[in-house]
Amino acid sequence: MKKMRFLSALLAALMILSSLCACGDAGTPGTTPETQASTAGQTEASQETETEVTDDLPDDLNYGNDEVVILSRYREGWTSGEIAVEKTTGEVVNDAVYTRNKMVEERLQVKIVSLEEPGDSAYIVIDKVANAVQAGTHEYDILAAACYVTVNQSLNGIFMDLRQSEYIDFSKPYWSQGYNQVVEYHGAQFAGLSSALISQYRFPFVTIFNKDIFDDYKQPYLYDYVDNYTWTLDKQISLVPIFHTDNGNHVQDEQGDVYGLVTNDYVCTDPYWSSCKVDILKKDENGDYTFVFDSGKLHNVAEKLMKLFYDTDDGTYDYKMETDNAEQARIRTMFSEGNAAMATLRILELEAYDMRNMKQEFGVVPMPMYDQAQKEYRTLLHDQFTVFSIPNTIQSNRFEEMCAVLEAMASISYQTVRPAYYETNLRTKIAKDPQSAKMFDIIIDNIYIDAGIVYTKALDYFQNPFRELMGTKENTVVSRYKRMRDKTQKAVAEINSKLDKAIKK
Repeated sequence: MKKMRFLSALLAALMILSSLCACGDAGTPGTTPETQASTAGQTEASQETETEVTDDLPDDLNYGNDEVVILSRYREGWTSGEIAVEKTTGEVVNDAVYTRNKMVEERLQVKIVSLEEPGDSAYIVIDKVANAVQAGTHEYDILAAACYVTVNQSLNGIFMDLRQSEYIDFSKPYWSQGYNQVVEYHGAQFAGLSSALISQYRFPFVTIFNKDIFDDYKQPYLYDYVDNYTWTLDKQISLVPIFHTDNGNHVQDEQGDVYGLVTNDYVCTDPYWSSCKVDILKKDENGDYTFVFDSGKLHNVAEKLMKLFYDTDDGTYDYKMETDNAEQARIRTMFSEGNAAMATLRILELEAYDMRNMKQEFGVVPMPMYDQAQKEYRTLLHDQFTVFSIPNTIQSNRFEEMCAVLEAMASISYQTVRPAYYETNLRTKIAKDPQSAKMFDIIIDNIYIDAGIVYTKALDYFQNPFRELMGTKENTVVSRYKRMRDKTQKAVAEINSKLDKAIKK
């Protein structure tokens, strides 16, 4: 009977969400998601259209209205509205999250208590949990925190092994298979990424382009190059000078000039690690992490990026690094005001007011490939996306309860939150045409998660020297990374060693 009541509630919720989605943007047609070839980093959003996928939790779970305390970071536009919302508002994603939590509470007879710490720092919540664990106190049942700080803390053995649970089934499509493959280590996994966490859709890097400017210069839209697998760095380099218009003073101005590309030589260099297939860590035949970095390949990528940034007849406007990624907002503003034909941004910036109310139409495509021989697009998911973990101070008799909550949140979100955000918000509201909707499928389905990126702190932020040298305009990749090789290999060995110890705890 309980299972039937749950399924009835789920069906009712889906009907409500369906009606809300239909009203979301009546003037924009939607398309059926297309299944793309998976990569190692394919997210759970591989766009299966089946809504009948359910979990295998027992029907009779009842935790007597026990409180489940979830600690998360609140950062507007980044993680806001991800774990909990106060009430329904008529906004599709907000209401999907609200409905999801109510359904979890009813199904498991629990009370979700969401504690949100406002702040920009990724450490604001991870430090609270680490301090509590160190003190031997249990204050938080579940942690929702940025990936890179969570996996780094997992090396200190402060989290439970989620694969020890009888309730979590990581083979289900509502868990990110690509993330699982990367962070699973010798049968253990200390953090999970599921459909419940919408930041995974907000943090991919993409290229956006101004369709009106492309029309003015009689240039085909970037969709054509993506479809023909000719969307490469060389192609982008060749396009940038075409659109550059100087206001007559021969100085790069934020206002008055039109640029082929607006970007940043620091954070906006990160996506090229994935899009150009420059890997850092993989697993060897024994399941250990191993260093596979090719400095020669990164040197060649840097050569192309130097041309893109600095050798396009002033056609690229490069914002320098500012505090707290402020340059992303500057890039977005310049683009939304019609002063650039292309821009490099994370998807979350497309939700901003100025982009939603931009007078000109824009399109969205993946980041360019290294060359045509590559034959596949790969997307970098910025390492600030949220993952779930359970502190190891959890009472032994409540561990499975927390895992049941995570499993239920994941499976119900697959039916509610995922379509509300991905289908309605991304592919209908943000995407202004069917082509961009198709591009979002390619972008999300080809997310590539490199262990070297998620374990970046343990590797002493391995990608940072690449950011720095791009700003110097000198390609010193080989010499810089040669000096880092021995230190990095030792760091990889330490990651393996610490994970071995965490498993034995």
